[in-house]
Amino acid sequence: LLAKMWEAMGLVRVYTKPQGQQPDFSDPVVLSADRGGCTVEDFCNHIHRNLIKDVKYVLVWGTSARHYPQHCGLGHVLQDEDVVQIVKKK
Repeated sequence: LLAKMWEAMGLVRVYTKPQGQQPDFSDPVVLSADRGGCTVEDFCNHIHRNLIKDVKYVLVWGTSARHYPQHCGLGHVLQDEDVVQIVKKK
């Protein structure tokens, strides 16, 4: 029942991965396709609105990636239970 509710509401769980560490599966970022969108840009804005200015590229693991890890831009559409690592400009 819970899985059907998540699917009907269009919710997507995205997990974060700090550089050099394991992914944090305990606290996902929940995005909605209906309310905000599920792109990498929406993910960055959800974390902090100024983060998008410092993004160099993003690494994605999960069903939306063709290979692991995949270098993605801000327009990449994330799917449920993807893992995202943000690489910032220096």
